[in-house]
Amino acid sequence: MSRRWALPLVAVGLGAAALRMVAIDYGLPAVYNPDEVAIMSRALAFAKGDLNPHNFLYPTFFFYALFAWLGLYFVMARASGQVASLTQFQQQFFLDPSAVFIAGRALGALTGALTTAATALLGRALFDRPTALAAAVLLAVAPLAVQDGHYVKHDVPATLVVTLALWRLARCWPEGGATGRVSASQLAGAAAVCGVAWSVHYYCVFLAVPLALTVVDRRRHEGWRSTSATLALTVGAALAVFFALSPFLLVEPATAWRDIVANRTIVVDRAINHGLFGNVQRYMVLLVDGVTLPVVALATIGAARLAVTDIRRAALLLSFPVPFLLFISNTVPASRYLNPILPVVVLLAGLTIRDLAVHLAPRRASVMAAVLTALTASGAFIQSVRTVRFFGQPDSRTLAQAVIESSARDGSTVLVQPYSVQLSQSRASLEESLQARRGAQPRSTRAALRLAVSPWPVPSYRLLWLGDGGLDEDKIYLQYADLGLDPLAVLKAHGVEYVVLKRYNEPDPATRPLAEMLARQARLLATISPYRSGVTAEEAARVEPFLHNTDAIIDPRLQRPGPIVDIFQIR
Repeated sequence: MSRRWALPLVAVGLGAAALRMVAIDYGLPAVYNPDEVAIMSRALAFAKGDLNPHNFLYPTFFFYALFAWLGLYFVMARASGQVASLTQFQQQFFLDPSAVFIAGRALGALTGALTTAATALLGRALFDRPTALAAAVLLAVAPLAVQDGHYVKHDVPATLVVTLALWRLARCWPEGGATGRVSASQLAGAAAVCGVAWSVHYYCVFLAVPLALTVVDRRRHEGWRSTSATLALTVGAALAVFFALSPFLLVEPATAWRDIVANRTIVVDRAINHGLFGNVQRYMVLLVDGVTLPVVALATIGAARLAVTDIRRAALLLSFPVPFLLFISNTVPASRYLNPILPVVVLLAGLTIRDLAVHLAPRRASVMAAVLTALTASGAFIQSVRTVRFFGQPDSRTLAQAVIESSARDGSTVLVQPYSVQLSQSRASLEESLQARRGAQPRSTRAALRLAVSPWPVPSYRLLWLGDGGLDEDKIYLQYADLGLDPLAVLKAHGVEYVVLKRYNEPDPATRPLAEMLARQARLLATISPYRSGVTAEEAARVEPFLHNTDAIIDPRLQRPGPIVDIFQIR
């Protein structure tokens, strides 16, 4: 790789990493995205020595990679004297998990930055350097890619591997429709990367479409028997890599099937009321917000022009994102699902930029392409800067926590909701919860590590959770049905002194009776709002709070992440 080609890629990658690392510590030590907590917990559980996750909502490879990454962080922390032992490292996680989550989020930022280089490689394999560099820049500043590069999640790492798989497939496609034989090792290499992607996230299975298309295109001149045999071997190679990286799917097929069906229930079945492909329009809105309207417009022009001028390359480039987009349009909308198609979107936009540059300045096309890329990227860059600044604002739940800690004495009983204010649970409260949920059963490793923490954080509280309950051994739930006709009397009977309720634009019918009674008979200590000062109630009602795990857009009328939080003191 020449210096003239490598230096711009390195500069773009460093810029992408910088955008993704700014405000990487948002919210900490509280973690408000439940997916981050679940993913991190599953990866850290391998430290017990059992590499079987016993849960297959996702394939396993990303958890192994995250575990290895965190292991490397531990080695560095131990070598630098930040922690003296593995036990101290584990206990520190329960006292303040900030360092571990920053390390985990840094992996997302790194893979996001590397995806800009992978996108450039794909663009260079299919088109030329101006197109490739333009695409890399547009992806580096894409607001959705920058936003999701801040999370401990699968989507950004999956995007990297999807892009690498498309690049390996593109290298099997000679220009101009040439029928030169591609070696079996080349096809197997591309298939192996597809298998890696499948083992990062199940939705990467749509790479099977460009994989099959590549085999058919490269072998069709040899007849259908040879083509079919090569296709079977190639798909078999991808599956072999998939199961090698997620081996316990074969050990517990019944559990795997149960979890995959459960995942479908969560992601797909809840969207069934919208009809077939019912959320296409919503995803288009999220895509425009995720890369900006100019990029989507240029990508649309690029796709149309490529389909007319070079149907083979158009087929390869679109054979993953089109079926993938059709699939996710049948899911409950979540902007993070769009990440794997962003490299193709920016490549098509880069292609249009290249064509415009050649048309406007034939003799200085490279310079003109750079100018057009900068102009196109400027709006996305500004929006991404706003995004990371928004992430840096204290969450409404963080502010509510400060109110409680300044008002409630140590050891007070506080009723909270899941994914709400994250208060420190007292040792006595943890013991009470374990006794109520597990009785005389042996306590988990996690519970034992928590109980061994010393010194215990102050202030800490006797915590009760409002809701229909979960499997958490460290939580006692008061179910909505238990509140009866006089919720306040029930709360007093359980010793509750403070209640923290979160609310959104759509009132929760289950919470409304309690909220109304508290408004009448309890003392409202504070209401923490995520909206900017001056935003009217009517305006706020049209803007969804940003909660880190929804499809909500960061609206300019929002000052900070988090819901509206009401804090009541029971008198």
